[in-house]
Amino acid sequence: MKSDIHMTPRAALEEAFVTAHGWGQASRVLLAGDASFRKYKRLADGARRAVLMDAAPPREDVRPFVAITRALTDAGFSAPRLLAADLDHGFLLLEDLGDDRYGRVAAADPALETPLYEAAVDALVALHRWSLSPRLDVAPGVSYALPAYDEELYLREAFLFTDWYLPTLFGGPLPASERRAFADLWRAALAPLYAAEPVLTLRDYHADNLMWLPARAGVARVGLLDYQDAVIGHLAYDLVSLLEDARRDVSPQLAEAMMKRYIAASGVEEASFRRAYAVLGAQRNAKIIGIFTRLYARDGKAIYLDLIPRVWGLLERDLEHPALRALQKWIDDKAPPAMRRAAPKADDIRRLPKRAMVLAAGLGLRMRPLTEHCPKPLIEVAGETMLDRALDHLAAAGVDGAVVNVHHLADMTRRHLARRCDRLPEIVICDETAQLLDSGGGVANALPYLGALPFFVLNGDMVWCDGGASTLVRLSSAFDPARMDALLLVMPTADAIGYEGAGDFFLESDGRLTRRGGQKTAPYVFTGIQILHPKLFDDCRVEPFSLNRIFDQALAHGRLYGLVHDGVWAHVGTPDAIAAAAAAIAGR
Repeated sequence: MKSDIHMTPRAALEEAFVTAHGWGQASRVLLAGDASFRKYKRLADGARRAVLMDAAPPREDVRPFVAITRALTDAGFSAPRLLAADLDHGFLLLEDLGDDRYGRVAAADPALETPLYEAAVDALVALHRWSLSPRLDVAPGVSYALPAYDEELYLREAFLFTDWYLPTLFGGPLPASERRAFADLWRAALAPLYAAEPVLTLRDYHADNLMWLPARAGVARVGLLDYQDAVIGHLAYDLVSLLEDARRDVSPQLAEAMMKRYIAASGVEEASFRRAYAVLGAQRNAKIIGIFTRLYARDGKAIYLDLIPRVWGLLERDLEHPALRALQKWIDDKAPPAMRRAAPKADDIRRLPKRAMVLAAGLGLRMRPLTEHCPKPLIEVAGETMLDRALDHLAAAGVDGAVVNVHHLADMTRRHLARRCDRLPEIVICDETAQLLDSGGGVANALPYLGALPFFVLNGDMVWCDGGASTLVRLSSAFDPARMDALLLVMPTADAIGYEGAGDFFLESDGRLTRRGGQKTAPYVFTGIQILHPKLFDDCRVEPFSLNRIFDQALAHGRLYGLVHDGVWAHVGTPDAIAAAAAAIAGR
């Protein structure tokens, strides 16, 4: 395999940033990370201290953090002051608020626990009284609109429970009908909340993200961290974050005292507030169970699995509210108490592939005249190239590295990929300019990089939109290496946009695929999205051949399976297909 593009190391970008802002000689110590893709380093230069945030695009975007930081500090709250920013590359220099997180202070001196929480509740009341414009300044000429905590966002978060955690119990994705039922129950529970006056909702207002700054006065004694996901939402949400802490036990007595303190200080109507608190607590805790599962399955952070039983306890308590009885019944049916008492075992959770290949070396003959001057994967659909769409899907699914093969107008693809040098996934180019290897040969050529574990393979001439859960997550949840060597995402032939063929496969009741064979039509077409086990290539040489040979090999051993896509998929095989694909994306 030939890697012929040098990707600029992110370390070099970091070095240039800190040097440009006068911290080039500072020592750097890596600080404990959080559940995101961000990294933090403490900089020390003599008596000076600062914190470097490294938030690599596209998984992270520092603009929301910058906008909210400016607004909070201008209003007198103790967010870390912004010292310098590189918005495009995701680097920030921030005020160092020290090491006195709430959890650490309370553990060192239990007598401070109640005063700490009283101060946090008082700061929350002040936040909720603050009249804040939903559009905030990031930089001159750049603004950021705080999103609303609306039904779509609530449901997307709740689906983390069904799309990441429940597959560990079911051994695969939840049926679409059950997912719809889950959504309907949440819609009914959440509906009364939208009548409340919305406030700034930081979303992760808990002990690990609060700093104790006793030398400051009033609400400024409470240092704020990790608020880049803030929204305009319900005033009960951040109180839930504080009192139903996934990482720290808050006694029922302390939680009730702080609940009463908030109600008295804010003047809210108690019964409706307590109902909203229970609903949002259930939504948040279901989300966190899903997130903690994802942190292992996608990111390999097994430590979060041990926190899940505590969160289950919080969720069970929230579900006892009368407004949530129907949802409680649904969850008890899908995740019976006996199955959820212990933390999930890492061995029972299918890890997402960390490597992938995007097949981008084709000639694109049917796309002429467009491909006379542009490689097919670089053709734009709805303002973005098909290649970038595929790579961004992979990045969102946690894929760290991807191989892209090149042949036709290869230098254009190289230059295009070079502009992604500071974005994930890390890219290695396989050069096929001397010989086009077809799809199977291209993958065989990339095996030294793809490794010994199952990996994604994506065609470079299609686009898709996820139906509900991430398509790549659904595919990974369904891939069972004990039964499968290849899992292909398939689309109902009648629903495939830009496809004019007769279909490729029949799907058996157990998920196995069979070829169309002599039948005139088949109900499913292969989308070009798949997970393959590298052992399929054990006897393959690096030479031109189609992946169909690999599929037939898996089929002959009863190990070729399919999963039906639940969103939009478009094959962009001709110039006329571009408009149809763009319209389908716009419709989503």
